[in-house]
Formats: sequence, structure tokens, C-alpha cells
Amino acid sequence: MLSRRFVVASDSHGDQIDPATESALLSFVHDFKPQIRIHAGDVFDFRNLRRGASDDEKAHSLEDDWRMGSDFMRRFFDGGKENHFLRGNHDERLWHFAHSATGLLRDYAHDGIARVEKLVKKSRAKMLPYDSRLGVLKLGALKVIHGYAAGIGAARKHAIVYRNCLFGHTHNCDVAGAESDEGVSEARGIGACCRLDMPYNAHQTGKLRHQNAFCYGLLFEDGTYQINQAKKIDGRFYVASDFRAL
Repeated sequence: MLSRRFVVASDSHGDQIDPATESALLSFVHDFKPQIRIHAGDVFDFRNLRRGASDDEKAHSLEDDWRMGSDFMRRFFDGGKENHFLRGNHDERLWHFAHSATGLLRDYAHDGIARVEKLVKKSRAKMLPYDSRLGVLKLGALKVIHGYAAGIGAARKHAIVYRNCLFGHTHNCDVAGAESDEGVSEARGIGACCRLDMPYNAHQTGKLRHQNAFCYGLLFEDGTYQINQAKKIDGRFYVASDFRAL
């Protein structure tokens, strides 16, 4: 059966990207040569635009965030035949402020949106918004989303709502199923490409479940699929070099 290779990465967070994960992912993409490449959101951090940002965070320049997020996106999508970028809740802050802010902040948001749109166009990618209905990418029987639930039950919630799906957002490698008369569905958290310890999660116990990881696999012509997950283990990633039908 004919198939196409795909890779899904998420939550690289601009200048908060984890160098080891970035290096491993880009090396894997170079060797695996996936036709379908998906960034599932939060390519930028935009911490100084978040609600509750500290005075120190608000004073940060975004230039390193822009530069590193843009560079990662260009390198990740380079050579892909079918590229997709799903905006995450961090990326979506630009669109939020473009509609709700006034003065300089609104102008900055509009300028930022133009920069993101130009970057996506140069990367030959299709962009989806951070929207629980409109931000769903369908790959045959598999869906990819940024993620619209958090906490200990996020994977189960996504399995119920979106059925078979891959999601980011939580930075966790969770797997949960949901039963129905049509069979079991499975939602898989794909982990994150960013540092696990960041300024705004310093006091959150939830970060202790975070993992550096990404997913890859095969999409068959009938819409079925095979998923593999690469996780950082003692600073290194272990991946399958090829697939074999038995």
C-alpha cells in the first residue's frame, strides 16, 4: 500500500527552544525526508504579551524570540512537499491584540501578523488559526490540533472530542483512549520542543510531567496511519530508521 511519511513537532517557543531537541529533530527530518511536515503550534513564545506577564517579562525584547522561532520554522519546513502550521495559544496572542488592543500594541500586533504571514508563505506552508473548530488538520483518519484542554485529563478530553488525534499544548507525552460503538479512539500528546524549565512555569508542579519529544509515521492512501514517538532519554533521541510491513 502506498504511503507518505509525516513528522509532527510542537511547542518550540521561539528563544525558549531546547537546543538538543532542535538538533535531533532537524537531523531526523533531514534523514527521514517526510513529505508532510506539521508544526502544531507555539512556534513563538511571546511571553511579554501574555496575561499576567511580570514587569520583567514585559520589558523583554522580542527580537530573539522572532529570530529563533522564524529560523526554526524555515529549517523545519525546508524541503517539505506539504507543510502545515497550526497556530498555538502563544502565537494567537498577536491576533488577539490586533482585535482587542489600542495604540502601539495594536500596531505592533498587526506588524507581527504580517511578519508571520510572510514567513508562512516563504515556508510554503498552510496556516490554521488557534480555534477548536477551524484549527483542526485532518490527515485521513488522523487529526492534528494544537490542543484545547490541559491538566491531567487532557488526553482523555481530546480523545472524546477529536477521536484519533495528535496534540501539543500540554508539553506532555500522554496517551488516552475513548470508547464508542464505532471502536476505540486514541489521543496522543506529542511532547514539546522547548526547554522544560521556563520562567513562567517555575512554581508549577505540572511541568514535572513535561517531556521533549516529537511524532512521526506513515499515512497510507486509504487514510489509515502508523505513529511512532521519539522522546528524549538521557539527553538523546532514539528513532526507527525505516518501516517494514510484516
